[in-house]
Amino acid sequence: MEKKFTPLKILCLLTKSNAIYLLSFFLILSCSSLGLSGQEKGHSIPIHNYYEYTSLTPIKINRSDYSKFRRKIYKVYRKKINYIYRSKDHTIVLADKETILAFKTLRLSYEEVGKYPPFRYYVPDYQTRLKNGFRELSDLKTGYKDYKLNIKYLKALAKEYPNLVTYYDLGKTRLGRPIPAIRITSPVENRNKISVLFNGAHHSNELIGVEHCYDVIYHLLSDPEKYSEVLDRMNIWVIPIVNPDGSYLFWYKSLAMGRKNGYLAPGFTEDNYARGIDLNRNYPFKWNSGHPKASSGNPAHSFYRGPSPGSEPETRALMALAEKERFLFSISFHSFATKLLFPYTIEDTTNPNPDYVQDLAKRLVKFTKSYHPVKRFEAVKNIYAVDGTDQDYFYYKFGTNALLAESSHRNIDYGNIGIIMDGFRPLWENLLNEYLQNVKMILRVEDIEGYPLEASIRVEGFEYFEGEKFTTHPVTGYFFKMLMEEKEYFVHISSPGYKERVVKVLPGVGFEPKIVQLRKISDTTSDKNDETN
Repeated sequence: MEKKFTPLKILCLLTKSNAIYLLSFFLILSCSSLGLSGQEKGHSIPIHNYYEYTSLTPIKINRSDYSKFRRKIYKVYRKKINYIYRSKDHTIVLADKETILAFKTLRLSYEEVGKYPPFRYYVPDYQTRLKNGFRELSDLKTGYKDYKLNIKYLKALAKEYPNLVTYYDLGKTRLGRPIPAIRITSPVENRNKISVLFNGAHHSNELIGVEHCYDVIYHLLSDPEKYSEVLDRMNIWVIPIVNPDGSYLFWYKSLAMGRKNGYLAPGFTEDNYARGIDLNRNYPFKWNSGHPKASSGNPAHSFYRGPSPGSEPETRALMALAEKERFLFSISFHSFATKLLFPYTIEDTTNPNPDYVQDLAKRLVKFTKSYHPVKRFEAVKNIYAVDGTDQDYFYYKFGTNALLAESSHRNIDYGNIGIIMDGFRPLWENLLNEYLQNVKMILRVEDIEGYPLEASIRVEGFEYFEGEKFTTHPVTGYFFKMLMEEKEYFVHISSPGYKERVVKVLPGVGFEPKIVQLRKISDTTSDKNDETN
């Protein structure tokens, strides 16, 4: 008779020393699986684009033939075919090998769409959602969005929630499409609201980035009471699709397109897969840094940086918005490295000291739950060499605590999107709570009559190595800075035509600004407030 060994019997046969090691191993394994070792790991969701692993092929048939072909296929083979997409002249059907063979056998006229069909041919409910538009908030979580759905939804949200949502056109793309955005905030009058930016689809073939933006929108609007303090103290800007032309190319032209925008370099045709400029290599900070792999001057390259810094209307639209809003925080959503990138991401670029934003990123990733088969989220400088990115530009120009989130998945089956959003949501929620709960410096600089001034700000104890220079907001006179320590700081404040002041500031977790008045140099009246205080 065969002997059976239970785990308990095996343990009894081990030496005491080996038994302790084995017990320790299983204890560590158990803690890890329960998420006790830090960031939690969810169950595995495949990472691949679902259209790359399907056995279904989009085929095109004349629209007038569809009903006749459908009846014939069912009569002979008892197989049902349903259309995915209809144009004026054609109907698109997703067909398996048996259905294609049936078409051939019955000598039914059809055309295979090709190796890289447009994404809309894989989305059965796309035209229905486009027709229905926005009816209720839950519509935002029913499927992937292209540039058309994005405009419909954002405009409708502004009408549905007029006290919270304002719609903006930030400009026009290369091909003349609007670049839509919304601002979400409460009607509470608060002069020192900060601005926060969430953006997606610099690369419009990365659909999950759009969904991360809509997750922010959905939750802020579905439960405004929960986020009441956020909405009272912040202007939340959301740009789900920075690159509408890329969205058009990916959804309407080819799966091989969409990373870049609609730019046509000399000699390129409209259907050239390589057309366009990588918008996230087009920002001015260290554009064309000289690193051979960071970006390319070749218009056919995936990382083509464009003919000049900030050459693209989409890039300039975000630069102008950042100039106006002076975002304190931002997240740019991409896919799919399962990383949170902190600036500076460019090689041979030195971060300030102390490095608050790196510390922030490393704290935030601990709140995430990853459903990637093998990876957990981690905070890193970069994944590979880059330059001309939005986050580095915002960080350098305005001191924005700018992060880039590489989501854990690609363009997966939409049925799995909800759980991935659930795993990432605590990160952006804690980013917003960072301002509400942690140490910050809030200044308002004005003249002696109380009018706001644009003034240069230099905080002692901070070292900068890339020529960074920061100012108060030119319209409001406000300056915001997150800090790692609650202690006294000496702040140098200067504005052309005014006497420089050095003031002592004790930051905290509150929201009352320190008011600093500057006198004109021509004003000879003595003022004790000109002294350090």
